[in-house]
Amino acid sequence: MKRIAFVLMCVAALAMVSCGGNSKKKTGGSETKISEASSDAVDLGLSVKWAKINLGAKDASDPGNYYAWGETGTKKVYNGDTYKFKDGYKVKKYSTEDSHASSGTADKLIVLQGEDDAAKAALGNGWRMPTRAEALELFTQCKFSYDKPGLVTVTGPNGNSIDFPKSGYYVGDKLQETGYPWCWTASMALAAGTPTGSENAIEWHERKQGDAMRFGHTDCYGLYRENGLPIRPVKD
Repeated sequence: MKRIAFVLMCVAALAMVSCGGNSKKKTGGSETKISEASSDAVDLGLSVKWAKINLGAKDASDPGNYYAWGETGTKKVYNGDTYKFKDGYKVKKYSTEDSHASSGTADKLIVLQGEDDAAKAALGNGWRMPTRAEALELFTQCKFSYDKPGLVTVTGPNGNSIDFPKSGYYVGDKLQETGYPWCWTASMALAAGTPTGSENAIEWHERKQGDAMRFGHTDCYGLYRENGLPIRPVKD
C-alpha cells in the first residue's frame, strides 16, 4: 500500500509540473507579450491617445519590434526581396498611378488598411498606427526633451508625457540612424522628388512612400517601405 501511495504521489507531482509548463507556453507567446506591454494609453491632450511604449517593447527604453511599412510581422532582413508588396519595379498594393501597380490599376490607397496595420493586428481593441496628421500634431503641439540618455521625452499640452527610444531603423540587416527615434505612420509619403543615379523612377516613387516620424527634425519623412521601423500605436 505504501508503494502504491508513493507512485500516486509521483504521478500527481508530474501532472502539476506538466500543467505549469503548458500554462507558461500559453501566456508566453509573442502576441500576448505585445498586447500586455503596449496597451497602456496615455492622454497627452491631443486628438488621439498614444501608447506608452513601442509595439512589442518591454519598456520605454526598448525599441520593440521593427516592421516594413504595411507588414504585420517581423523578419531578419528588410529589403525589396523580402517586402510583401513589391513586384519588380511595381507594387501589389498602395499605388497612386496605374503604371505603378502590378495589376495595371492603381488602388489609390494612401492610408494602411486594417489588415496591413501592425498595431491593429497585434493589439485590436481600437489600437492602430498613427496617421501623418496625428504624427504632425504630436510634433507641433508637444514639447521635446533630450535629457534622458537614449530617450526623447514628449510632453503634451496637458502635462502628461511619454518617452521614445533612440531606435534607428533597419536597411537590409543593418541598423542605421540610431541617434534618434524613428516610427512608421500609417500614411504614404507623397512628397514630390527626383530619383537619383540609375534608380528607376517608378521604383523610387512607389517604394519611397512610407511616411516615418523623424524625431531629429520633428517632422514626417518618406522612407522606403521595405525598411524596418518601430511602431508607436495610438487609440481614438
